[in-house]
Amino acid sequence: LLLLLAAPARTQGVTLSLERIVAPGQGILQPVDVHAIPAGAIGAGDLVVAERQGLIKVVEDGVVRAEPYADLSGLVETQGDVGLRALQFHPDHAVNGEVFVWYDADNGTSGVDGVLARMTLDGGPIPRLDAASYEEVLRVPQDGRSHGGGAIHFDPTGMLCLAIGDGHPGGDPNCRAQDPSNLLGTMIRIDVDGGTPYAIPPDNPFVGVAGYAPEVLHFGLRHPWKWSFDRFTGSTWIADVGEFVAEEVNHVPPGVKGLNFGWSVLEGTDCFAAPCPGGIATSCLDGTLTPPVFEYGHSFGCSVTGGAVYRGSLIPELAGRYVFTDFCSKRIWTTAYDPQTQGYSTVEHTVNVYPSGSFLVLAASVGMDAHGELLFPDYTDGEIYRLAPRLAVAQVCTGAVNNTGARASLNLVGGTSLGQSTLRFQVTNVPPFALGVLFVGPEVASVPLGNGTLCVGPGANGLVRVEYSVSSATGLLLHEPSVATGPLAMTMGLVNIGTTSYFQTWYRDINGPLGQNTNLSSAISVRFRP
Repeated sequence: LLLLLAAPARTQGVTLSLERIVAPGQGILQPVDVHAIPAGAIGAGDLVVAERQGLIKVVEDGVVRAEPYADLSGLVETQGDVGLRALQFHPDHAVNGEVFVWYDADNGTSGVDGVLARMTLDGGPIPRLDAASYEEVLRVPQDGRSHGGGAIHFDPTGMLCLAIGDGHPGGDPNCRAQDPSNLLGTMIRIDVDGGTPYAIPPDNPFVGVAGYAPEVLHFGLRHPWKWSFDRFTGSTWIADVGEFVAEEVNHVPPGVKGLNFGWSVLEGTDCFAAPCPGGIATSCLDGTLTPPVFEYGHSFGCSVTGGAVYRGSLIPELAGRYVFTDFCSKRIWTTAYDPQTQGYSTVEHTVNVYPSGSFLVLAASVGMDAHGELLFPDYTDGEIYRLAPRLAVAQVCTGAVNNTGARASLNLVGGTSLGQSTLRFQVTNVPPFALGVLFVGPEVASVPLGNGTLCVGPGANGLVRVEYSVSSATGLLLHEPSVATGPLAMTMGLVNIGTTSYFQTWYRDINGPLGQNTNLSSAISVRFRP
């Protein structure tokens, strides 16, 4: 058969950036999962980072807290392609303090057991799990020391879902993924609140079906290294690592259950191995198999890393698109179902990494912060990056501004983070000791005014005067408006996370003709960040 490998488009209209929010050298080692502490809980909004070796750490405002959130290093096996793989908060974490972890434990033979466990907060003033609360929920024996999967999520009905790999590198020699009587190579769905240690949801697809474990939701997976639900629609996206030639992304529409993704008779859309004796798939042409919606060959990367549907506010161009990357090549793609073509539109994005000189080495997972923005932890040096638009600040109306007069230039010299309140503007080439007024509006305009051009439009609610300042003897004007107080704080519908606002400075131009001694700086657009 032909291997149908999709060659992704090279770029899309939106160019992205990865902005470093956690610097190296803070002690984060081999991060494999990152989540924000849920609203209403102790430490809400802080990041919790799981390390492969078993430590879980808290990051507050870019700084790693010295005391760990949890220490599972005494339980986690780390020899080989194993370790702590994932964590997830219970949907009612703010009330019950529960957190679930998925890790590999030595089973005393040549393999490991995958262990799902529950822990709760210790009730103290800082977010920390109580070691005495540890409770094992599920143990899945594996055949080797690899392919344990790597994500836990709760579905819209509150059921815990966990995708588990085939448990053995090298082609699934024990035919686990096509034998759903065991849990290897499956996605499972269990009710962790309905029984001890869990109950089987009665609407699982294989309850009471001979030859199927009742926990199984889907099967035929090789090594689902990160998967997620679209939190708006409930659809499922699974990044499944390939063997020799194909990395794949699978999509499950909302409410669909019981799919067979084809491993190991299929790798992507290519025939890989003969059907297992007694396995579900009868051939690689079995019409019941669900093919991937996107796949790529190893000229594009070596190991797919999922992935989440973008529902943040910084990059509206990506709304509803599934974002994923590759562990080796660091390429970033997005894909989404296109109802017009009744297919999937997948594009590769040009990505710049900031600050200048830093770079993402190995992207081990894609996490999410409290604002729904996507995070990329670096497996090599412990940095964490946030996906953002390439141009947070841009010049606008540049062709017409200040065609007479002093030709002052407005620039943002601070940050665009509203949470850190680092907004700071600088206007150069203003007359000495001149009064200047920084103002903001929601749109671009081009209207002659005084000796310059008004480039900021008022929208429905008018322009907002943000701050008054007086220039120095050298003609330097500084604006340092507070995000928390003053006029800017009252414009949060206009100046908010994810919005693009337009700024300009009006000032007295003493060099202008009588009656026209006002002028305007150049204007900039600013897209605000968490």
